[in-house]
Amino acid sequence: MRFIVRVGLVSLTTIAACATMPLRTPSGEAIRLPRQVVEAVEFVAAGDRAYAAADPSSATGAPGVGKVTRPYVVRLTRDMQVYRLWSGPAVKDNQGHTSRIGEWWTFDRPTGSRASYRERYEVCEKWNTLRFVAQCTLRRGAVVVIGSGQSVSADTCGEPRGREQYPANARDFQVYIHAAWTQIGTRDAMLSCPDESQDYRDDPNDISKHY
Repeated sequence: MRFIVRVGLVSLTTIAACATMPLRTPSGEAIRLPRQVVEAVEFVAAGDRAYAAADPSSATGAPGVGKVTRPYVVRLTRDMQVYRLWSGPAVKDNQGHTSRIGEWWTFDRPTGSRASYRERYEVCEKWNTLRFVAQCTLRRGAVVVIGSGQSVSADTCGEPRGREQYPANARDFQVYIHAAWTQIGTRDAMLSCPDESQDYRDDPNDISKHY
């Protein structure tokens, strides 16, 4: 089993950092997303085979367990940069895999402190130390799930005394790439990443900077 950590790096984009605009869902609902995202995605209908392959059910969580509150399946109409915070090359699972290529990303370049990022994207400390930043390219035509973060309870974080828990965040969207580690490394893969040496160790007080 791969070591999959919940990194809402990949979120869609920090809404406060850029202008937003409405996007109509297939049901007619209007959701507000950063302009560069609205201009680069189109919704995928539930009857499309790509919709099921994106696995929106696995991206959706009940209150207290994390993931997203409501999934939207979209197809990229242009290449987009995606970001993921991970625990670094020294942290591996029993199979020797790191958490660098996981299922949770953002379209937003990480900013702020590690603590604020952890709260915005509901990332338990036991899931991810958030010490390294990876920047990859999600290619045009990729079909992924986006959505705002669901709450995470203290029990889910392994803190029954309530020291660590996170509320749902309707503002910052996240990007879910189903089985992302299978979507990399080939000519037609939807995810293209540079060598791991291009990642940087972030400053805990400002994760946009190198440590």
